[in-house]
Amino acid sequence: MTSATKIERPKSLTDIAVERIRDAIVEGKLGLGGQISEAALALELGISKTPVREALLRLKADGLVDVHPQRGTYVFSVGSEDVLQICRFREILEAAALGEALAADRDGLIAALEQNLRIMKEAKRAGGARAVPELDAEFHGIIMQRSCNTYLRNAYRLVEHKINALRWRLPVNSEQIEHCQSNHATIVKQIREGKLAQAQTILKSHIRDTQEAYLQAGSVGTKSKT
Repeated sequence: MTSATKIERPKSLTDIAVERIRDAIVEGKLGLGGQISEAALALELGISKTPVREALLRLKADGLVDVHPQRGTYVFSVGSEDVLQICRFREILEAAALGEALAADRDGLIAALEQNLRIMKEAKRAGGARAVPELDAEFHGIIMQRSCNTYLRNAYRLVEHKINALRWRLPVNSEQIEHCQSNHATIVKQIREGKLAQAQTILKSHIRDTQEAYLQAGSVGTKSKT
């Protein structure tokens, strides 16, 4: 007797609103620190304000939205110090995750990262500017997910969407985007050779490079006052 095919539950309007609004924030369609209109979003999405309001509360939990009573709802904003702290947080978590992922399944980690490198190379060759930040996020996500450490993954989620938003705000001609693939390839080479400490050092250096790129890109502004 064959097992029944699992039926996927359709997404709720709130789930759809979360995805659409999150994409708009991450991809820069909604600017950092900008005020959000529930009515305008509801009209654009073709739904009522209730699922939009529920979606914004969930995005607040993701750190993408700031809700100020009596003032309104705003896209998150970051200052220079926030960027420094976020990137330092990344260094600590990703270096630790890399060690655990390598110990858990070395061959699986290498295979997944090498596939990501191949796809990114093809995307750059094809001029797929949109795919590059997504594949960059995927590369680092592979390391986190394969660490098999729930606490590390949950901690990373605190900043994951903010990192993605900063990635998308780098200009297409940014040197960091150009160096991304080579940096990733060097990290994978060290992993393949079993040189964990070197791979972790290069990973941390790579994250510090992105930190400088975020600051120079001008995507960092004055934080809104509560």
